Amino acid sequence: MNSQFKNSSLGFYLYAFLIVIIVAAVAFVFWFMITGYKLGTYEENTLLGSVYVGGLKEEEVEPIMFTRIDRWLGDETILFEAKYQGYSYAFNRELFDFNITQSTQNIVNGKTNQLEVYFGGSKKQDIIRELKSLVFIQGIKENIDYDSLVDDVLRDASLMKSYSVKNFEDYLIDETLSYEIIGSEIIYIPNSVNIDSLIAEVELVYEDGKILIPSKFHYDIIDELGGLLDDKELGVLSSAFLKLILDTNFSINEVHYENRITSNGNYTIDDFPYFGFNSIIFERENESFSFYNPNEGYFYFELVKVEGSETQVQVNLVGLPFVNQITADVVKTEIDHITKITTDENDTKSGVNGVVVEVVRIITNIEDYVIYNQVIVFEFYPPEVEIILEP
Repeated sequence: MNSQFKNSSLGFYLYAFLIVIIVAAVAFVFWFMITGYKLGTYEENTLLGSVYVGGLKEEEVEPIMFTRIDRWLGDETILFEAKYQGYSYAFNRELFDFNITQSTQNIVNGKTNQLEVYFGGSKKQDIIRELKSLVFIQGIKENIDYDSLVDDVLRDASLMKSYSVKNFEDYLIDETLSYEIIGSEIIYIPNSVNIDSLIAEVELVYEDGKILIPSKFHYDIIDELGGLLDDKELGVLSSAFLKLILDTNFSINEVHYENRITSNGNYTIDDFPYFGFNSIIFERENESFSFYNPNEGYFYFELVKVEGSETQVQVNLVGLPFVNQITADVVKTEIDHITKITTDENDTKSGVNGVVVEVVRIITNIEDYVIYNQVIVFEFYPPEVEIILEP
């Protein structure tokens, strides 16, 4: 009987069906072990704010989010600020209102989702009033898009970022309303330099004639204008640029100067006009003039020909006015020349006293404290010996 059953077609089909059931069961176990447990959960790579929720069930998300937001709010290392010229305003993160329920309902699988966060009631307007009252932005306070600034801060909070710093310079409504001439210098052009050609050559590089100094930019005059202007033209511009940036917070990286007073038009110490901003260029020797703009805002130089003059150009430095008071004092220390005696009247010559020149930059903050007091330019003009006939 059993032998007949085994050899029958029915037996074959029953055995085959049993094997299929076993294989299907094993396959289901493996599938469940790998992915099946995720049924009813969020997919991989799903984040809410900065919290990874992939693999979590919907009911598990809210309590985890409350815990993580409380931890985020209590983390003192997290920075949310608005800054201007070294001064800052810290946003109180305790004022953020999070709607966790709505945030959870809006989750899209497989992506980073923003939390629903806002300033409830009058909080937003209170914060804007605080921003407008900041002493360090008084010069630009009427030209700031506060709504956009606050909205961007909320956007960073919706992602639970650990670092959010907004620069007021990036939220100016109209830059032309706040930018102004912060320094002006009339430079004298040597006969070997044609004013019109100089301005025209500059405009070949800068179409609008504005010599742009971008934010956080190291400006090297040879890199920018070398090859187009010759050494004399570059020297004229670099001397003007140097004088104009003395009363700023720009750092001076490289400057070379002619260290003989008499070779610059037979000046004396009393009437030598270039102390502190005597800059010369030797492009072939790669002796350039360079400086760095550390500010968030850009600046630019503009050249304006003095009407009716073929020897003068006005150079303006244009940008956002500085909050701090910045002054540069030129300190001269005279060095007496020595005298020698000769018996040959052809060897006689006048002596010239030497001088040590130090440009001292002093920066005073809005609380009237000196926060910077250093020499930024050093020049040494050696004395020239006087030779007189032997009595």
